[in-house]
Amino acid sequence: MFIVQAHSFKQQARLAITLAWIAGYTNVMTILACGHVTSHVSGTTSDLGRAVAERNWATTGFLLFLLLTFAAGAAASGFVCELGRRRGWESIYVVPMALEASLLTGFALVWEFGSVTSSDRGGAGASPTVGALFLLAGIASIAMGLQNATITRISSGVVRTTHVTGVLTDLGLEFAQFLYLLRDHARQIRASGAGSRAEFSRAVRAVPAHITSKRLLLLASILGSFALGAGLGTVAFEEARRWAMFPPVLFLLWIVYQDITRPIAEIEPSDLVGGENGIDLDDRLVVYHLRRDSGRTR
Repeated sequence: MFIVQAHSFKQQARLAITLAWIAGYTNVMTILACGHVTSHVSGTTSDLGRAVAERNWATTGFLLFLLLTFAAGAAASGFVCELGRRRGWESIYVVPMALEASLLTGFALVWEFGSVTSSDRGGAGASPTVGALFLLAGIASIAMGLQNATITRISSGVVRTTHVTGVLTDLGLEFAQFLYLLRDHARQIRASGAGSRAEFSRAVRAVPAHITSKRLLLLASILGSFALGAGLGTVAFEEARRWAMFPPVLFLLWIVYQDITRPIAEIEPSDLVGGENGIDLDDRLVVYHLRRDSGRTR
């Protein structure tokens, strides 16, 4: 599922939409449990500047911690993915997803067994201790950096899932392109004439099939998925706090299981290119081929 060369636009879109709700879910959980966002760091960086200006060094240290943990999560994803690529792992993205599931499990364990100051553990009045606050926010921040870096690599930098600022920006740009697309197809329909049903039908069908329409739908779906996750996380936090992290963890484990048991394809760089006897191609061109594996069933 996670082999980047085997990922079609549809597969990338499906994965991005499903991971976006996990980001929204985790982010709202850390807001409710810790009072801080962790899925994105724009606001954290702004708060950091304000804290420094006000000489609030305790807050400055905590915000720096959040920035460093998010970057550490992204670096961990990059390290593991590159290690897998160099060693020829069939799916280099299983490990980051498994690590994210482990981190979110750790978040739940810290909240359950070590995070509250009230005698009613997990109750409505529960709040994290200072040490637990760092642990909870740090774990969630690493998980979000890990997820964002992983989906960024899968989509070759096209898709983000842990924040919606870029999604909304791209949504606006794609909407402008979509309006031009509609205008161009309207002209084609008028030019086809009333008697040419085939041309009319072809022009109508071309709109949803166009890449601009697909990207517009993808971006809107990511936005909706993030908001859905935030809503589900809020309900889970209020109604079943002890079990609140089960849905995202189980979903990530299901993704990992699907990838291990039913990979999209097994692809590796072709040995026909490069080397002493290979074809000399431009460095910007890469040739892949399917790798045969008699141990797997299709």
